[in-house]
Formats: sequence, structure tokens, C-alpha cells
Amino acid sequence: MTFSMKLSASQLPLFELPTAVSNNRTGSLAVSVPSQTAKKSKIVVGRNRPESIGISETYQQTQVQDLIDVLRDCAEKGSIRDAKAVHGLVLKSNFVDKDLMVLFNHAAHVYSKCSEFRAACGVFDEMPQRNVFSWTVMIVGSTEHGLFFDGFKFFCEMLNSGILPDKFAYSAIIQSCIGLDSLELGKMVHAQIVMRGFATHIFVSTSLLNMYAKLGSIEDSYWVFNMMTEHNQVSWNAMISGCTSNGLHLEAFDLFVRMKNGACTPNMYTLVSVSKAVGKLVDVNMGKEVQNCASELGIEGNVLVGTALIDMYSKCGSLDDARSVFDTNFINCGVNTPWNAMISGYSQSGCSQEALELYVQMCQNGITSDLYTYCSVFNAIAASKSLQFGRVVHGMVLKCGLDLMVVSVNNAIADAYSKCGFLEDVRKVFDRMEERDIVSWTTLVTAYSQSSLGEEALATFCLMREEGFAPNQFTFSSVLISCASLCFLEYGRQVHGLLCKAGLDTEKCIESALIDMYAKCGSITEAGKVFDKISNPDIVSWTAIISGYAQHGLVEDALQLFRRMELSGIKANAVTLLCVLFACSHGGMVEEGLFYFQQMEDGYGVVPEMEHYACIIDLLGRVGRLDDAMEFIRKMPMEPNEMVWQTLLGGCRVHGNVELGEIAARKILSIRPECSATYVLLSNTYIETGSYEDGLSLRNVMKDQGVKKEPGYSWISVKGRVHKFYSGDQQHPQKKEIYVKLEELREKIKAMGYVPDLRYVLNNAD
Repeated sequence: MTFSMKLSASQLPLFELPTAVSNNRTGSLAVSVPSQTAKKSKIVVGRNRPESIGISETYQQTQVQDLIDVLRDCAEKGSIRDAKAVHGLVLKSNFVDKDLMVLFNHAAHVYSKCSEFRAACGVFDEMPQRNVFSWTVMIVGSTEHGLFFDGFKFFCEMLNSGILPDKFAYSAIIQSCIGLDSLELGKMVHAQIVMRGFATHIFVSTSLLNMYAKLGSIEDSYWVFNMMTEHNQVSWNAMISGCTSNGLHLEAFDLFVRMKNGACTPNMYTLVSVSKAVGKLVDVNMGKEVQNCASELGIEGNVLVGTALIDMYSKCGSLDDARSVFDTNFINCGVNTPWNAMISGYSQSGCSQEALELYVQMCQNGITSDLYTYCSVFNAIAASKSLQFGRVVHGMVLKCGLDLMVVSVNNAIADAYSKCGFLEDVRKVFDRMEERDIVSWTTLVTAYSQSSLGEEALATFCLMREEGFAPNQFTFSSVLISCASLCFLEYGRQVHGLLCKAGLDTEKCIESALIDMYAKCGSITEAGKVFDKISNPDIVSWTAIISGYAQHGLVEDALQLFRRMELSGIKANAVTLLCVLFACSHGGMVEEGLFYFQQMEDGYGVVPEMEHYACIIDLLGRVGRLDDAMEFIRKMPMEPNEMVWQTLLGGCRVHGNVELGEIAARKILSIRPECSATYVLLSNTYIETGSYEDGLSLRNVMKDQGVKKEPGYSWISVKGRVHKFYSGDQQHPQKKEIYVKLEELREKIKAMGYVPDLRYVLNNAD
């Protein structure tokens, strides 16, 4: 297909162009602004023109240049009324065709700039003759209003009318190709540019390399850049920005070094682009070089540059340098962007308290918060679980009305309430949303999942899909966690199928979640199959499979997997070592467990946490070494918490050690007096050792204290509905049939020789 001169409009459908303007990159105005083929409105100007123009019909001989200057001024100021008045004067005047064409060109340009593109099309259609400027105005206007296809049609019609593009027209049509996301059309335009000799124009070449970068063909950008006979700031900046946006961060920095070392003086746009690249490279030394350049140019205090430097240092993990840039240049700044960057840096680096303190200072300085401020602040609130502060900030959001307009702010608020454990507030925020996206639904699903409300999580997941939202890997991960907690193996298999169809089954977070789900649902074989398919398991996947084998009592397999992991070069973390200690504990492998614990700091660089100490207590308690467990507790470098004492109490019950059991129980009740499990465990310990009166007395104390034991229950899923069964339950609608079946089963097991264990029954029982 030849593009050069005679490409007719009828050939356009042969190209693969977007069919929906709303999908264009900058198509925010595409719905409200009609295309060129729409019905044109006639420009009617009343007799009373604005006094600001100061002209009347008696001035028909006004010089053309004066009117052009007025129209240019209207375009700069957005004065649509004044432009219409001038247009009306031109229509009623008797200018020659050449002058009329020039004036109409500028009138169309003003209308386009003032978002009156329908009027611009009307002016264009009424023009008695057109030049390349006329067509360029329409191509640029179409592109600026998101009508990229119309822009390309104007270009084709211009060629068919015999008018050849100039460098400005080529630059304009290149922007249309970017909007259409069409590399093919871009290369066709490039071919014509080369044939017509415009490839040597720095203006056109810069547009071309920018187009290739934005369309993901950075190799072509490099080719165009290297073929250019000269470069200016714009071409260097376009190349650096293109490399950054295409993930070539080191190449972007190298171009910056070449540019500043004599090729061309960087400006603020250079520094903003290269700062993003350095942030991705996480190299503080490179960051220092960028900052030094900004200081030498005297633009470190520029809001755009300074904000980029703060963000760069934050992403490099150097918050002190980020804060230094902020304090030096922006502590008294009334613009919120540097504040947002510093708050975001603190929040993303886990310094939640510092983020909230800086936000308070920002409010005290009277600086207006925007959606970026609120998103960062709520992320910090979520991380620090600062519920009360979150409610205050939520109130501020409600007052400014952002909760009704910005879905990202609502998502951040919902996530903060979720992290703080207030599920009702999450639901209220979700229900109040006028608009929801996949993040909104995922936040709610995750909130239910993390609150152990698996049924609600799965119900929300189903509703989300019914609403037409496609789950992402994070949604699926939370759903798999819910399946695991409910032991919904069949449902989990269906979710696995959905993952395979969506092509998400190879995502790292999904692989580990699948392993965990199958293991907790009792299918360690399927968990192993998922693990075996992983080409390069990470520490999370290894930990998931080791944990699964340990939970199934396959201790040797778990430890063998751990050794395989070490041989593969993966270094164990705190969670992995906890799974290893768990395996040793459940397998009665005391010496191995103690060995791995002793190796934690020196061998693995992991400082033992409370969970690791509790695991060793369990390890010793299971084999009856309760005195050693007590001595181990005394030597702990931190104050034992409830979990540690609860573990010891469990060992005391198994081995009938009343003395240590009483010590452990007192410690627990001093921390949490309402803990029913403590009373029950100690009471069972008394009964186990024959002290029935002490056991009964403790149960009475429990009643007097108002402590109630949460009843245990079992459950089963039938046709997607969960049925729960409590001891002595009288609420189930099928209770009669259930108790008849239970009695039938009881008689059968008695006939098989079953004898119930009545040691913990404190009243007469058959």
C-alpha cells in the first residue's frame, strides 16, 4: 500500500483503527465534541458586539494583521465571545479570498482552542479556499479533542486535495497516530516524511522519536535519534523520557550524562524524567548527580524538579535526602505537590507516623489536600492502624465532597478501615460509592477474607463477577484464602479453573495461594502438583509447600523440601523457619528443632520472634520436657506474651503438670482475664490428674466471672450453601433429621466397640 500522495478517504476502513474513541489515550473530550461529519452549527453574531473589541461595521477596511492579532489574543486568553465578534465582522466584510482564508484559519484555531470544535468545523467547511495551515488546524484540533480518527481523515483529505503537508502538519498527524495507538500508520507517515525530505528537520524527527517511544517501539526511537544531524533540548528530553517510560532506566540515565556533559544543557523536564529513571534504579549516587545538576542550574527549588527529587530519593530508600530537599526548598511552600511527594515517600517506606505528622503540619499551614494527599494519608493510617485519626480525615474528605467524586480515595478509605479491623465501616464506604472499580471490589473481598468471613468473601466475589468485573490476581488470592479457611476444596478447584482461563495461574501470589489452599483443604497431592509446575519458585512458594507438608504430618518430606530450597540458593526467612520449627515440633524431632532455632541469627540472619519462641515451647512441651520449657521462657530476651504461656499450659494439660499449669494460667489471666481457653485447659488439667473438685470449682469461677466459652462447630458445604453444626444446636431447620441420624450413628459405633472418653464430663452421662 502506497501512502505518499493519493491515499483516498475510501481506503481508510482497510486500516485497523480503533472503533471506540473512548478507548483513546487522551479521549476525555471525545464524547462531548462531535466529529467533522456531524451537523455544523452556523455562527450567528448579534448586532451588539462586545465593547472590549471596540470595532463596528464602519471599520470594514481594518487591516488583516490587526484582526489576526486580536484572534491570537483571543486564543491565548480563551475569549470565545470576542472571537465570535471578530468572526462576525469578517463574515460581513469584503476581504479578498486570500485574506479571508487567513482570517478563517485563525478563527477556526480560536474555536478549537476554546473547546468549540463544532464551530471550528463550521468555519473550515465555509472556507472558499484552504492552505496547509487550514488543514493543520483541523488535524491538531481533532487530536486535542480526542478525535484521532477524524484527524487522520483530515490528513488524507488534504493529500487528496493536492496540498502537501509541511513540518507542522506532519507533527500534528504524528500525534494522531499516537492517539490511535497505531504503529503501522506511524511508519507509513514516517515513510512519506523521508521521501519528502523532512526527516532532517529536528522538529519533525523529535515528533517521530516521541511517537515510537509512546507506541512501545523504543528501538525505532533510537534509530531516529541517531540519524538526526543535530539535537536540541526537546529531542534529548524526548529520548530520555521515552527510555524511562519503556523501562530502559539505565539507558535514560546514560543519555542524561551525555546530554549534560557538553551535548546540551538540561532543563527541568530533563531532570523530571531522569529522576523517575533513577528512582526505578534505586541508586542514591545517581540521584546525587541529578540533584547536583539541578543545584548548578538553580532549579532545585522549582516545584516540578523538587517534587521529582523528593520522589526519587524516597524510592531509593534515602528518606533523609528526600526530607533535606523538602526542608530546604518547600517547608513554606503553598503548593501541595512537594508535600504530597514527601508524605507518599514516608507512607510507602513504612514510616507511617512521620507521614501523619507531616500531614498535620500541612493542614496547619493551610495547604489544600487533594486526592493524592488523601490516598497517601489513608495508606499510612492503614499501616499504623490509627483508627481515630482515620475517622477525622474521613470527615475532612466528606466535607470537601471527594468521596462522591474520586473512586481511588474511597478505595483508600475502605482499605484503611479494613486494616483497622472495622468491617462495618468498610461496607458503609463501599455501599456509599457512586462508582466502583476492581480495586473497590477487591478491597471488600479482602476485608471479608482477612476477617475470617469466608462465606461473605465468596458471596461478594460472585456478585462482583455478576456485575461484569473481571477479578485480578489480588482478588483471586483473597478468594483462595477464603476457600482454604472454609476447606472448600471443590470451590477452590473451580477458582483454579477460572485462573487458568484468565492466564493468571502463573502469577507468584497466585501460585503460593493455590498451594496453601490445596494443602489446607486436605489435598497435599494437588498442592505438590502446583508447586512442581512452578519454573522458578520464590521464597513464598517454598514456604507454602513446606508448611503444607508439615501440617499434614509429613515431617521428613517438609524438611527434605527445606534442604532442597537451601540448595537452590533461596535463603530462608522468618516464616520459612517457623514452618520448619512447626514440622520438628509435630514430628517430635527435638534436637533438629533446637538446632534450627539456634542457627536462626548466625546462620540465617533472622532474629527470632515471639512465634518462634512459642514453637520451641511447643516442641519441648509435646515430649514432656516442661521444666526445660519453663527455663527456656525465663531466658527469653523479651517478655513472654499470652501465646507463649498458652502453649506451655497446653503441654501441662497433656502431661498433667498442675503446678506449672497454674503458673501459666495466672500469667495468661493477668494479660487477658476474659480468655475462656485458659479456664478450660486448667480445668481439664485438674480433672486429668483426678482433682475433680478443683476442676468443677474453676468452672464455677469461670461462670461467676462471666467468661463464656465460644462453642466449637463443624460445617459442610452443600450446593454452595454452608451448614454449621454446634453441640446441642436447636436452631438448624433440619435439626430433627440431624439428631435422628446422629443417634443412628452412635448406635452403630457402640456396636463396633466404641467407648466414649468421659474424663472431662462433670455431670452424670451415659
